[in-house]
Amino acid sequence: MKKGEFLWAIGGKVENKHAVGDTTVYNIDANEWYSSEKNQLAPMPHPVQGAGWTSFKNKIYCFGGKTEPHSGCCDHVQIYNIEEDTWEIYNPLPQPRSKLGKYYPIIDNRYVYLFGGDNAQGPFSRVNWNWRYDLVNDSWDMAVADAPHSQSFPLPSYHEGWLYFSTGNTQNNPEQNTYEGSLNQRYHPKTDEWEVVKPCPIPTTDGSGDKWQNELHFIGGWNTNEAFYNPKTINYRGPVKRQHMVYNYDSDTWHFESQLPGNWHHGGTRASKDFLWRFLGTIDENIDIRSRNPHSNKIFRWDQKEWIEMKEAPVRKMNFGTIYTTIGPSI
Repeated sequence: MKKGEFLWAIGGKVENKHAVGDTTVYNIDANEWYSSEKNQLAPMPHPVQGAGWTSFKNKIYCFGGKTEPHSGCCDHVQIYNIEEDTWEIYNPLPQPRSKLGKYYPIIDNRYVYLFGGDNAQGPFSRVNWNWRYDLVNDSWDMAVADAPHSQSFPLPSYHEGWLYFSTGNTQNNPEQNTYEGSLNQRYHPKTDEWEVVKPCPIPTTDGSGDKWQNELHFIGGWNTNEAFYNPKTINYRGPVKRQHMVYNYDSDTWHFESQLPGNWHHGGTRASKDFLWRFLGTIDENIDIRSRNPHSNKIFRWDQKEWIEMKEAPVRKMNFGTIYTTIGPSI
């Protein structure tokens, strides 16, 4: 085990092919990648995509997900021990869940609130479920309040006592987002109450984001709504896949940073001490046609001025877990 700053990209899928089970991590200080694809780390017992993720006491938790690119919603709970480089299986979820958040914050150094996603009934069976998981006792409390709106692929974050769940897909139909704007709702664990706050100005899903310097950064993504893709419409703000939107928790307002240099979606975003990072997913201008893999192996860091490309990853994939830790492999 080594101390430092590490960005994990675990599981995921290659679109229209298969789920992947690689354990892959980027060492920020060394600008190096390590992966089970290079026989450096242990792979997942069950490859999944669209799972819910968190980390607690040098372990990474994976909840549910799908075992196939568009099917196989499962109830697996898989735990990776960073120090030992081993995986184990815990008791299953109360019900299968998928299309969850890429990282859920820890509350009171003990609990995870696993909100949103889909159940096993179909490809657009979005739910408003909110389950509290006790990381100490490996137990579930399903009696906490569910949200006012269903939401798959939510972006979880925590600020001043509130859990925020932003963007993602809403309602039970094939449309990307039927809520006016991208849904932004929050939950207070102490009072067990929900509120709907100001929505993201452009309905967007399948991007990614993280809290950095006390604001929520949401990057890339897409939407099938013609009004937000068509330059002739009043809502047009440039290509949705290039958007970098920022939410200020305290003022409940959104603003835009400079657009991304390329069309980007289905990737991972995490904050480190000094930078905001985005990695893998799909950059439309960086598709490897020869391997028939539509995804990117690139990683970029942002210093509030520009995106700087770092060392390429050994994998290309989407819908993976994104975890930041201060320990990692000593390879």
